Amino acid sequence: MGDNGGVDHVVLLKVKEGTSEDDIQRLFEGIRSLNVIPGVVSVTVGPTFCESWMSDRRGGYTHALRIRLASKEALHVYQDHELHAKVIRECVKPILEIPPMALDWTGPELKGTKD
Repeated sequence: MGDNGGVDHVVLLKVKEGTSEDDIQRLFEGIRSLNVIPGVVSVTVGPTFCESWMSDRRGGYTHALRIRLASKEALHVYQDHELHAKVIRECVKPILEIPPMALDWTGPELKGTKD
């Protein structure tokens, strides 16, 4: 499998019930700070949701993040970067109920058309 236009790194989190809003904001700020790591193209993080017209497919995960990286090599740099380790240690692990679910894949990022 080749490197086909970038890597998406997606993590699903189940935050402990009763986690303070301050701790959630610290999580978001920590995740967003990862955009300074070389090879990171974009970062997004937020709470999961389920609308009334949707089946609930969250599987208990309360928050999700996506990091878009330039390549598999950039993913390696990201995984080993001290800031990444610090964010996990200080912002993520303390508020998790269960271990996170993480997935990575390669592929081009296609933009939708705007109406």
